[in-house]
Parts: sequence; structure tokens; C-alpha cells
Amino acid sequence: MSQPEEQGDEGGSRPVQWWKRGKEPDYRATMANERTLLAWSRTALALLAAAFAVVKLTDVTPRGLRLALGSYLVALASGVAVAGYVQWRSRQVRMREGRPLGRAVGPALLMGALLVLAGFVVAVIVRAS
Repeated sequence: MSQPEEQGDEGGSRPVQWWKRGKEPDYRATMANERTLLAWSRTALALLAAAFAVVKLTDVTPRGLRLALGSYLVALASGVAVAGYVQWRSRQVRMREGRPLGRAVGPALLMGALLVLAGFVVAVIVRAS
């Protein structure tokens, strides 16, 4: 699918920025999409706070295990932040172009990653006992 183009100042053409394509969507849909992005951001922030707490505030488990769990939490937080932005942008473009919103794979991936995290936490608890 080719990108729409616009005339540049020097007479050349360049791709139109995604936020200028299509028509402005209903503000309620835009605001709902932004609230969803903020929810993804809060989740990422909570995961970062958990990583800090695991690494710095506990001495129950060995340091290497805490660092591994903290590193997983930081990686998960980064993935959540990126997934939230990708979903927000994709839906914003689709709304502007009048296309269906499609399905999001982010929540399913997040649930899988949280199940892995739960297994990791259980392993830490068993190891600490």
C-alpha cells in the first residue's frame, strides 16, 4: 500500500504524516484511545516500581535471583510501554482512515508474560523457603 504524498516546499513530494491522513476522528473515540494508552503506561510504571522493590527492598532471596526477577520486570515494563504506543498509534491511524480497528494482540501477550512472571515469583518463593 503506497503512502499518500504532499508537495514539499522545494517542489518535491514526501509522504504525508500519519496524523494528517484521513479525517479527524470523533473526539470521544480519540479520548478513549488516549485513556487506553495511559492505562498501558500506568501498567508499565507499576512494573518498574515492582522491579525497584524486588531489587532494592528485599533481602529474603539471593541477589542474583532478585536481579533476574528485576530485569524481567524492567523488560516487561519496556515491552508494555512499546505495545501501548503501537496499539494507540495503529488505532488512531485506523480511525482517521475510517478502517475497522482490528484486533489487538498486546493484551494476550501481556497475559502470557504475566503468567511467566507468576511462575518466576513462585520459583523465588520456593527458593526462599
